[in-house]
This record gives sequence, structure tokens and C-alpha cells, in this order.
Amino acid sequence: MRLTLSTESPDVPKHKCLALGIFSDEKPPRSICGFIDWRLNGFISAEIKQGRITGEFMEKVIIPFPRRIGTEILFLFGMGLLAELNYERIYASAAQIVGAVDGMLLNKFSFDLPGQNRNGLSTPNIVEAMVTGIFDYLSEDVQKLSLMTSCIVTNPAHVKEVTTGIKQFKKNVKDLGSVDISALQNSFA
Repeated sequence: MRLTLSTESPDVPKHKCLALGIFSDEKPPRSICGFIDWRLNGFISAEIKQGRITGEFMEKVIIPFPRRIGTEILFLFGMGLLAELNYERIYASAAQIVGAVDGMLLNKFSFDLPGQNRNGLSTPNIVEAMVTGIFDYLSEDVQKLSLMTSCIVTNPAHVKEVTTGIKQFKKNVKDLGSVDISALQNSFA
């Protein structure tokens, strides 16, 4: 698996699939999902208001070819209540997200860090939980693991915390070098 990092505005890069966490108690959505909602002229908020998107845990919503953003597939993943978010839920969500991406026969996707700076969980631990969930799912098939490229989408102000989380993953998970972070070397300086 190749792991990269994007600090560009999330609507600009050409993502094959942009996976964003959405919470059932955040109406309208906040953080990167809120920004994307704004770029889509409130489309996500309107779908929430109509009851077509709830944000309940494990809900999966695919929005193909959304206009005004640089992604082919917008994938919203229900995270449940923000107050109930913990590292186990983040880990499980990451595995489910990559499983859905795999089910769409994609080998490249970008994702945000759900709940970052909104619930008391540390960003490095959120990163570690997300990357570990993705790795654990993919490690069941070495070919899928070797072909997948995952990109963490975050704000430039959080790069140090994100790289700390990646270091924690590399220290705590025996990936045997199968997670290539060479594209992030400049971020570790």
C-alpha cells in the first residue's frame, strides 16, 4: 500500500474516490465534509434534511461525479454520533471504507480524519487507527495491499500530528515494509 498526504483544498485534487466521515448529530456537516457540502451548494445538507442521508454508523452513500469538486466518486460514510466516536469505531470504519472502495474495484482513494479536532481524540491516534484499519483489511490479500494507494486529506496545520500518527502506525504495526510512506518523507522533516 502506498500512503500519501494532501494538504490542498479537498475540492481541488483529482481524487478517484474521496471518502468522508459524516456524523448523525452534525447538521449541517462540519470539517472537510462541511466544506465539500458548501462547494456542492448545500447538496449534502439538503439530502440530510430530506432524510436520505442520516450519518448513522456504517451508512454508506455514494455520489458519482459530483460537480464543482475534483473527485469522480464522493463516498460518505456514517460515523454515528460524534460523542460516541472512539478509536475502535474509527478502526472499524476505516476497514469498512476500504472494503467498500475495494468492492467498487478501485485501487486508489483519499480519506479524511473523522472527528479531527472536534471530540477530544488525538489526531495522531486517529491517523493510526485509520491506517491500521485500512492495512488490516488489505493485508488479507497481498495483491490488493500492493496495488492500493491511500491519501490522507488534511489541513496544512495538522501535518506534524498526521506524520506522528503515521510514525506510530509504523512502530506499532508489523507491516513488514508493505506500507510505502516514501512519498511523505518531506513531511517528516
